[in-house]
Amino acid sequence: MTQYDTGGAPSGAPLAGAAPGFPMAPQAAAPTVASRSLLRERAARKEAETLLEKKSRELYDINQNLRQLNTHIEESEARYRTLVELIPDAIWIHADGKIIFMNPAALHLFGAHVPDQLLGTEAMQRIAADCLEQAEAGTYSDIAMAQLVPRKPLRVMRIDGGQVEVEFFASHIWFNNANAVMSVAHDVTERRLHEKAIEHQATHDQLTGLPNRALFLDRLAHAIKRADRRGDRLAVIFIDLDKFKQVNDTLGHAVGDELLRMVADTLRTCVREFDTVARLGGDEFVILLDNPLGDTTPGMIAERIGTSLAKPVMLAGQEHVITGSMGLSLFPDDGSQAENLLRQADIAMYRAKEAGRNGFQFFTQEMQYRLDARVTLEQGLLRALQRDEFVLHYQPQIDLASGRVIGLEALLRWQSPELGLVPPMQFIPVAEESNLITAIGTWVLEKACATLRKWMDTGVPVVPVAVNVAASQFAHHGLEAMLRDVLAKYELEPSLVEFELTESLSMEDPEASIALMHRLKAIGIAMSIDDFGTGYSNLSYLKRFPVDKLKIDQSFTRGLVNDAEDRSIVTAVIRLAHSLGLRTIAEGVEAEGQLRLLAAQGCDEIQGYYFSRPLPEAGIVAMLKSGVVMDLGVLR
Repeated sequence: MTQYDTGGAPSGAPLAGAAPGFPMAPQAAAPTVASRSLLRERAARKEAETLLEKKSRELYDINQNLRQLNTHIEESEARYRTLVELIPDAIWIHADGKIIFMNPAALHLFGAHVPDQLLGTEAMQRIAADCLEQAEAGTYSDIAMAQLVPRKPLRVMRIDGGQVEVEFFASHIWFNNANAVMSVAHDVTERRLHEKAIEHQATHDQLTGLPNRALFLDRLAHAIKRADRRGDRLAVIFIDLDKFKQVNDTLGHAVGDELLRMVADTLRTCVREFDTVARLGGDEFVILLDNPLGDTTPGMIAERIGTSLAKPVMLAGQEHVITGSMGLSLFPDDGSQAENLLRQADIAMYRAKEAGRNGFQFFTQEMQYRLDARVTLEQGLLRALQRDEFVLHYQPQIDLASGRVIGLEALLRWQSPELGLVPPMQFIPVAEESNLITAIGTWVLEKACATLRKWMDTGVPVVPVAVNVAASQFAHHGLEAMLRDVLAKYELEPSLVEFELTESLSMEDPEASIALMHRLKAIGIAMSIDDFGTGYSNLSYLKRFPVDKLKIDQSFTRGLVNDAEDRSIVTAVIRLAHSLGLRTIAEGVEAEGQLRLLAAQGCDEIQGYYFSRPLPEAGIVAMLKSGVVMDLGVLR
């Protein structure tokens, strides 16, 4: 075997195709340890550079986020500072009991001009001494807890010594790397003043400034509980001014208001400071005497009030005397409920008015019985209208020149199934007070006209029928229209109906009365002034009233024979009527002596028991058909 083997070139010989004269390039050898190490180092460096670049980018992002976060924190802090400075609530922070921060609202709340006036001072000195417990109760462990409960009401102290009402809460916070307490207070002074003003309006009379009914009853209820525990006594005085309506009607409501304020001031001076004077409305006042000293004290105070009220006062430049009627109820004698005591004093007051006004009455159980009877009567009257229980009786009116029946007065009677025949004097005043009199008066007019129509249709000789007109009915705007409707409904001549008007009725509003009288006169209705001499007529108005008769009240007729003064009054009325061209009719004529004197003085007509009592319809129809005439022989 030679140096060269068929399987390859000899060792060291150049490879085929190699350039002559150059040695053959060696084949790629496997990486050495050093080269591999170098490669790994380069790769690690590259990886580190990549990681560094990545971390650099992350750090840059972090720095950017931190800068944004710092900016956000700074903006938030700026907003917070602005909010704290502009918020209307007062905020102050204290640590170790010393104030270390205050916002402008806190400076204003405490009356400070610069923070140095309060910084470093004791925080609790800013809370009113009697409100310290409330402040402690309003301090919570954190703000979130504080928001869950209502703020505590308390008062804080201003540096000038004044006090301000606030709603308050406080919370423990971390401030300037230390534990502190932040207090927040909302000034509610104006709101409280507004609330008090509204409460005052709701509980006090705006005209006089006195407590109203609601506040009075509340105070009375509390006084009753206190008196019951202590064994004390109480008194309630109900006061109603006498004839206050006349002041309003004649001098005007402004003067009436002035009088009410005067009365309020007078009543305050008549009682003790801790007693309560209240106005219930209109001209009604009430007083609570808290624990009067003995049984006679309420009466003595009532006398003092009566004397004080009766002193002359100047109203509209003129001197006037105002009096009051008073009713008194006592605790525990008359009851233990506020409403009952007030009602009982009211009942006693009305009894004082019935007794002549300008005085006082203590409540008695008899008054309650009378009131209950009155309420029963009022309810019965209402049912009587609904059930048609009223009837008319008629009393003849006699012409003293001929003795003939020339008219009838329709007199109302109530035939109650429960009470029997109720006298008019018993139920008419109740009807007037309960405002049923207008409805009853309408019924009377309708019934009288219906009866006249029936008599005419059955051939009964008819004469004019007089019906009494109550004050409320006369003042009702529908009276004239109602009269026209009734006359048309029954096809009656107006001359068959006469209205009897009371003297006091026609004088309540003379001008309005005169106008209405003229309209009634134009319809053809005759009119008379009833009970003349018992009212307060102004003769200058009387001559303007288009009436036909003056009716002499039976109180004067009754004393004609034995009382010279009554004879003088009757004579004067007859002469006055004749001088005005009016006829006169005397009611209540029961004896021959009365008849003779009346005829001697020229009285034109009479009615009374001397000729006939009031008769039911059947009796009066028989009289009219018989044509009976009164015997005038006794006058010769």
